Amino acid sequence: MTQPPLTQPPVTESPSTESDGVPRFSATQVRRRRAIALRASVALVVAVGLLFVVVFPVRSWMDQRSALHRSEDRLAVLRRERVRLEREARRLADNTEIERLARERFGMVKPGEQGWVALPGVSTTTTTTSTTLPLAP
Repeated sequence: MTQPPLTQPPVTESPSTESDGVPRFSATQVRRRRAIALRASVALVVAVGLLFVVVFPVRSWMDQRSALHRSEDRLAVLRRERVRLEREARRLADNTEIERLARERFGMVKPGEQGWVALPGVSTTTTTTSTTLPLAP
């Protein structure tokens, strides 16, 4: 007759207690807990690594992108201002425009002309105060 193969008794997952009441864990439970702690540590290191590799560069990229948009807007304003100033410079290169501005702003006249200035009209509002003077005796 053949004997059945020898099998080891199943290892219980619950901690056994020693005579003093302190729980004692089996070797498989200790290995399992260490494996869980190791996986949690690795996951934490990977998460921190992802912060440095992904999140911080993306934030810098977004900051650079907003700075680029602000610079492009400022450039557009400067280009419009340059076009306006070039147009005004071409207008001021004309002698008739210079003469018009000299007459309008500075009151200049050509030789032999008389310059006139219109003064503002007299105010039409009057105020009366009733003052009674004492009669002399």
